Amino acid sequence: MGTLVALVVAMATLRGPQPSSPKCVIALAPVGDTPIEIVSMIRPAVAEAFGCKIAIAPAVPLPASAWNTARKQYLSTAILDSLARVKQPGWERLLGIADVDLYVPQLNFVFGEGDARRGVAIFSLARLRGPEELFRKRAETEAIHEFGHAYGLSHCDDPHCVMWFSNTLVETDRKGTLFCGRHVAELARLRE
Repeated sequence: MGTLVALVVAMATLRGPQPSSPKCVIALAPVGDTPIEIVSMIRPAVAEAFGCKIAIAPAVPLPASAWNTARKQYLSTAILDSLARVKQPGWERLLGIADVDLYVPQLNFVFGEGDARRGVAIFSLARLRGPEELFRKRAETEAIHEFGHAYGLSHCDDPHCVMWFSNTLVETDRKGTLFCGRHVAELARLRE
C-alpha cells in the first residue's frame, strides 16, 4: 500500500496542481508590442502547470511612467500596477508578457516580478532569446515562476524547482517548469 501512495504523490507532483475549482481561469496578456503568437506559445505549459483554463486578455500598453531613461529599462512594479487595473474578477490571476528589459531598483535586471496581494505578475522575453525550442522553454519557465509568485509562492532552495531564483539563463535552463513537492503542496494550500 505504501508503494501505491508514493506513486500517486509522485504522479501528482509531475502533473502539477489540479484546478482549485472546475471553473478556474487565469489570464495571459501581451504587454506593449509582444506578439500574440508568443502568448499562445506558452499557453499549454501554463495551463498544465496550474490546472486552469487560460484566457488571452487584450494587450496592455507599456506605461510611460515605467520607463527609466538612465537605465534604459522598464520598472516592472509600474507594469504590475497597469495589470492590476485591468485584471477581471473572473480571473484567478493575470500574467503580463513583455518584450522589454525589466528592473527593480535593487537589481540590475529581473526576468519578472509577481504580486500575490493583487494576483498579477509580469515577465520579460528580452533576456530569454536563443534557439526556438530553448526560447519557448525559457518563456514557459519564467511564466510559471512568476505566476507562482502571483499565488504567493516564495523562492525555493531546490535548484531544479521552477521557483528557484534565477540570476542567469543557465539557472533558468536548469530549473525547468516543474514545482518541487514542497511547492506543489504549498500552491494547493494557497489555492484552497
